Amino acid sequence: MLSPIIILVEPQLGENIGSACRAMLNFNVKNLRLVNPRDGWPNPDANAMSAGALNDKNFKVSVFKNLNEASKDISYLLATTARPRDINKPIYNTQEAILNIINAQKSGLKTGVIFGGEKSGLNNDDLVKADGVINIDCNKNFTSINISMSVLTICYQWFIEKHIISNVSQDIINKEKNLATKSELNYFIDRLIKLLEDSNFFKPDEKKKAMINNIEAIFTRNNLTLQELKTLHGIITSITRA
Repeated sequence: MLSPIIILVEPQLGENIGSACRAMLNFNVKNLRLVNPRDGWPNPDANAMSAGALNDKNFKVSVFKNLNEASKDISYLLATTARPRDINKPIYNTQEAILNIINAQKSGLKTGVIFGGEKSGLNNDDLVKADGVINIDCNKNFTSINISMSVLTICYQWFIEKHIISNVSQDIINKEKNLATKSELNYFIDRLIKLLEDSNFFKPDEKKKAMINNIEAIFTRNNLTLQELKTLHGIITSITRA
């Protein structure tokens, strides 16, 4: 079973990246993707703090310019956040989230978990791209968790839960095998937004960003299959030809 891909969005300190790498390899999670690391990559501070994890020949680190590129081949994507948000996404505790990931992995899907940077975490533009949100249970009066500790929590939970056999119906398994990737979903959303822009849908202008986020949330939370996405593309094509 392939481990979930860990995605750090705009991490700042090399030490935290290195600690995250060490935590990942502790629990046999070996694929890290960095989105715009502040101090660039490779980073000597990260290497020092990784305790040798970055020297492991099977440990892979890739760097991307944005979250769309970093997640384009992932079909099931979850995001971590400690703060309540005004966004319509399912919220899971750590165990629920990992069991969802394992069920997706059993169906052969590529999965991922995104973490925000040290300064402000993930913004709504990042969160809207996820299929759900992970809320790590902790002291409600002190919810600030270091990014590497968050990574450790998720990787540890995956490590201990991955052998659990879930009673997933064959219908659900068959659907999950055909879920659209984020790249395929993003292409459809971009096409829909372009159509709406051409028809002057986004009014007033100051609400355009929020409206786009709401539209994106509608499609990301419904786990669309590739066939369903093809049907939606057909609808758009039919409308534009009318």
